[in-house]
Amino acid sequence: MKRTALAFMLLFVMALLNGCAYSMYDDQRLMGTMSSDKKISTKIKTALLNESFTGGWEIAVYCFYGHVFLVGEVPSNMQEKARTIAQRYNPRSITTHWFSKAKSDTANLVLLTKLRSKLIGTGGVSSTRIETEVNAGRVVLLGVVHDEHEKQLVIEAARKVEGVASVTSYLMLPQKAGQIDDFQQERVSGTKPGANASASGQPGEGGVIESHDLP
Repeated sequence: MKRTALAFMLLFVMALLNGCAYSMYDDQRLMGTMSSDKKISTKIKTALLNESFTGGWEIAVYCFYGHVFLVGEVPSNMQEKARTIAQRYNPRSITTHWFSKAKSDTANLVLLTKLRSKLIGTGGVSSTRIETEVNAGRVVLLGVVHDEHEKQLVIEAARKVEGVASVTSYLMLPQKAGQIDDFQQERVSGTKPGANASASGQPGEGGVIESHDLP
Protein backbone atom coordinates (compact mmCIF):
# COMPACT_ATOMS: atom_id res chain seq x y z
CA MET A 1 0.00 0.00 0.00
CA LYS A 2 2.82 2.39 0.88
CA ARG A 3 4.48 1.77 -2.48
CA THR A 4 1.20 2.39 -4.28
CA ALA A 5 0.61 5.63 -2.38
CA LEU A 6 4.16 6.78 -3.12
CA ALA A 7 3.72 5.99 -6.80
CA PHE A 8 0.52 8.05 -6.98
CA MET A 9 2.23 10.94 -5.17
CA LEU A 10 5.14 10.91 -7.63
CA LEU A 11 2.74 10.84 -10.57
CA PHE A 12 0.87 13.81 -9.09
CA VAL A 13 4.06 15.85 -8.68
CA MET A 14 5.19 14.93 -12.20
CA ALA A 15 1.82 16.01 -13.58
CA LEU A 16 2.17 19.38 -11.89
CA LEU A 17 5.70 19.87 -13.14
CA ASN A 18 4.73 18.80 -16.62
CA GLY A 19 2.42 21.79 -16.58
CA CYS A 20 5.61 23.71 -17.40
CA ALA A 21 5.56 22.06 -20.81
CA TYR A 22 3.52 23.74 -23.48
CA SER A 23 0.30 22.23 -24.74
CA MET A 24 0.22 22.54 -28.51
CA TYR A 25 -3.54 22.92 -28.37
CA ASP A 26 -3.41 25.90 -26.00
CA ASP A 27 -0.31 27.75 -27.11
CA GLN A 28 -0.95 31.15 -28.68
CA ARG A 29 1.87 30.70 -31.20
CA LEU A 30 1.46 29.16 -34.65
CA MET A 31 2.80 25.63 -35.09
CA GLY A 32 5.63 26.86 -37.32
CA THR A 33 6.69 29.40 -34.69
CA MET A 34 6.54 26.81 -31.92
CA SER A 35 8.67 24.42 -33.95
CA SER A 36 11.23 27.11 -34.74
CA ASP A 37 11.40 28.22 -31.09
CA LYS A 38 11.86 24.63 -29.93
CA LYS A 39 14.72 24.05 -32.38
CA ILE A 40 16.53 27.17 -31.19
CA SER A 41 16.17 26.35 -27.49
CA THR A 42 17.21 22.72 -28.03
CA LYS A 43 20.32 23.70 -30.02
CA ILE A 44 21.38 26.20 -27.37
CA LYS A 45 20.78 23.77 -24.51
CA THR A 46 22.78 21.08 -26.31
CA ALA A 47 25.62 23.51 -26.98
CA LEU A 48 25.69 24.55 -23.31
CA LEU A 49 25.88 20.92 -22.21
CA ASN A 50 28.72 20.30 -24.67
CA GLU A 51 30.57 23.24 -23.14
CA SER A 52 30.41 21.64 -19.67
CA PHE A 53 27.65 23.79 -18.21
CA THR A 54 26.93 20.98 -15.77
CA GLY A 55 28.22 19.82 -12.40
CA GLY A 56 25.80 21.74 -10.21
CA TRP A 57 25.31 24.61 -12.67
CA GLU A 58 21.94 24.75 -14.28
CA ILE A 59 20.74 26.92 -17.12
CA ALA A 60 17.18 26.65 -18.38
CA VAL A 61 16.74 27.76 -21.99
CA TYR A 62 13.47 29.12 -23.36
CA CYS A 63 12.55 30.66 -26.69
CA PHE A 64 9.38 32.52 -27.68
CA TYR A 65 9.02 34.19 -31.09
CA GLY A 66 12.77 33.91 -31.52
CA HIS A 67 13.51 35.66 -28.22
CA VAL A 68 15.81 33.53 -26.06
CA PHE A 69 15.83 33.49 -22.25
CA LEU A 70 18.64 31.98 -20.18
CA VAL A 71 17.69 31.41 -16.54
CA GLY A 72 19.88 29.84 -13.91
CA GLU A 73 22.70 29.99 -11.43
CA VAL A 74 26.22 29.87 -12.82
CA PRO A 75 29.53 31.49 -11.78
CA SER A 76 29.89 35.09 -12.92
CA ASN A 77 32.89 34.22 -15.07
CA MET A 78 30.73 31.78 -17.07
CA GLN A 79 27.73 34.02 -17.67
CA GLU A 80 29.07 35.88 -20.68
CA LYS A 81 30.21 32.57 -22.18
CA ALA A 82 26.65 31.25 -21.94
CA ARG A 83 25.34 34.33 -23.74
CA THR A 84 28.01 33.98 -26.45
CA ILE A 85 27.00 30.36 -27.04
CA ALA A 86 23.34 31.34 -27.36
CA GLN A 87 24.24 34.11 -29.80
CA ARG A 88 25.62 31.54 -32.26
CA TYR A 89 22.05 30.59 -33.17
CA ASN A 90 21.02 34.13 -34.16
CA PRO A 91 18.05 34.69 -31.81
CA ARG A 92 16.13 37.94 -32.14
CA SER A 93 17.27 38.81 -28.63
CA ILE A 94 18.83 37.22 -25.54
CA THR A 95 17.62 37.93 -22.02
CA THR A 96 19.61 36.50 -19.11
CA HIS A 97 18.35 36.03 -15.58
CA TRP A 98 21.17 34.91 -13.31
CA PHE A 99 20.32 33.96 -9.74
CA SER A 100 22.77 34.99 -7.05
CA LYS A 101 23.37 32.46 -4.28
CA ALA A 102 20.66 32.60 -1.62
CA LYS A 103 19.00 30.41 0.98
CA SER A 104 15.33 29.73 1.53
CA ASP A 105 13.27 27.96 4.17
CA THR A 106 11.31 26.26 1.38
CA ALA A 107 13.00 23.73 -0.93
CA ASN A 108 12.82 24.57 -4.64
CA LEU A 109 10.85 21.44 -5.59
CA VAL A 110 8.32 21.98 -2.81
CA LEU A 111 7.82 25.62 -3.76
CA LEU A 112 7.59 24.75 -7.46
CA THR A 113 4.87 22.21 -6.71
CA LYS A 114 2.93 24.75 -4.65
CA LEU A 115 3.32 27.32 -7.41
CA ARG A 116 2.07 24.93 -10.10
CA SER A 117 -0.90 24.00 -7.91
CA LYS A 118 -1.75 27.68 -7.43
CA LEU A 119 -1.63 28.39 -11.17
CA ILE A 120 -3.74 25.33 -11.98
CA GLY A 121 -6.34 26.45 -9.45
CA THR A 122 -6.48 30.07 -10.65
CA GLY A 123 -9.49 30.81 -12.82
CA GLY A 124 -8.76 32.48 -16.14
CA VAL A 125 -5.22 31.09 -16.28
CA SER A 126 -4.06 28.34 -18.61
CA SER A 127 -1.19 26.89 -16.58
CA THR A 128 0.03 24.76 -19.51
CA ARG A 129 1.28 27.94 -21.19
CA ILE A 130 3.30 29.16 -18.21
CA GLU A 131 6.91 28.17 -17.64
CA THR A 132 8.22 28.58 -14.10
CA GLU A 133 11.72 28.65 -12.61
CA VAL A 134 12.28 28.70 -8.85
CA ASN A 135 15.47 29.44 -6.93
CA ALA A 136 15.55 30.03 -3.17
CA GLY A 137 12.11 31.58 -3.04
CA ARG A 138 12.63 33.63 -6.19
CA VAL A 139 10.20 32.89 -9.01
CA VAL A 140 10.63 33.57 -12.72
CA LEU A 141 7.60 33.39 -15.02
CA LEU A 142 7.95 32.89 -18.77
CA GLY A 143 5.64 32.09 -21.65
CA VAL A 144 2.97 33.50 -23.93
CA VAL A 145 -0.29 34.49 -22.26
CA HIS A 146 -3.59 35.26 -23.96
CA ASP A 147 -3.81 38.90 -22.91
CA GLU A 148 -2.79 41.50 -20.33
CA HIS A 149 -5.52 40.35 -17.93
CA GLU A 150 -4.21 36.79 -17.85
CA LYS A 151 -0.66 38.05 -17.37
CA GLN A 152 -1.66 39.99 -14.28
CA LEU A 153 -3.61 37.01 -12.92
CA VAL A 154 -0.51 34.82 -13.24
CA ILE A 155 1.74 37.37 -11.52
CA GLU A 156 -0.69 37.92 -8.65
CA ALA A 157 -1.20 34.17 -8.19
CA ALA A 158 2.56 33.61 -7.95
CA ARG A 159 2.98 36.42 -5.43
CA LYS A 160 0.41 34.84 -3.12
CA VAL A 161 2.18 31.47 -2.84
CA GLU A 162 3.62 30.92 0.62
CA GLY A 163 7.41 30.90 0.50
CA VAL A 164 7.73 33.12 -2.58
CA ALA A 165 10.17 35.96 -1.92
CA SER A 166 10.06 37.68 -5.32
CA VAL A 167 8.47 37.30 -8.74
CA THR A 168 10.01 38.30 -12.06
CA SER A 169 7.77 38.20 -15.11
CA TYR A 170 8.95 37.64 -18.67
CA LEU A 171 5.43 36.81 -19.83
CA MET A 172 4.69 37.83 -23.42
CA LEU A 173 1.53 38.64 -25.31
CA PRO A 174 0.80 36.89 -28.63
CA GLN A 175 2.63 38.38 -31.61
CA LYS A 176 1.60 38.49 -35.25
CA ALA A 177 3.86 38.23 -38.26
CA GLY A 178 5.55 41.56 -38.90
CA GLN A 179 4.46 42.96 -35.55
CA ILE A 180 6.90 45.30 -33.85
CA ASP A 181 7.94 43.69 -30.57
CA ASP A 182 6.39 45.29 -27.54
CA PHE A 183 7.63 42.72 -25.05
CA GLN A 184 8.44 44.17 -21.67
CA GLN A 185 10.27 42.73 -18.69
CA GLU A 186 8.70 43.30 -15.31
CA ARG A 187 10.16 42.63 -11.91
CA VAL A 188 7.41 42.39 -9.35
CA SER A 189 7.92 42.22 -5.61
CA GLY A 190 6.81 39.04 -3.88
CA THR A 191 5.55 38.27 -0.39
CA LYS A 192 8.69 39.15 1.54
CA PRO A 193 9.60 42.87 1.63
CA GLY A 194 13.23 43.52 0.77
CA ALA A 195 13.70 40.24 -1.13
CA ASN A 196 15.96 40.44 -4.15
CA ALA A 197 15.57 39.04 -7.64
CA SER A 198 18.53 38.96 -10.00
CA ALA A 199 18.06 39.68 -13.71
CA SER A 200 21.07 39.78 -16.03
CA GLY A 201 23.25 39.65 -12.96
CA GLN A 202 21.75 42.83 -11.48
CA PRO A 203 19.94 42.66 -8.12
CA GLY A 204 16.42 44.00 -7.91
CA GLU A 205 14.87 45.72 -4.92
CA GLY A 206 11.85 44.36 -3.07
CA GLY A 207 8.73 46.47 -3.44
CA VAL A 208 9.83 47.93 -6.76
CA ILE A 209 8.13 47.28 -10.09
CA GLU A 210 10.43 47.77 -13.04
CA SER A 211 9.48 47.76 -16.71
CA HIS A 212 11.63 48.34 -19.76
CA ASP A 213 11.77 47.31 -23.38
CA LEU A 214 13.60 44.15 -24.38
CA PRO A 215 16.94 44.98 -26.05
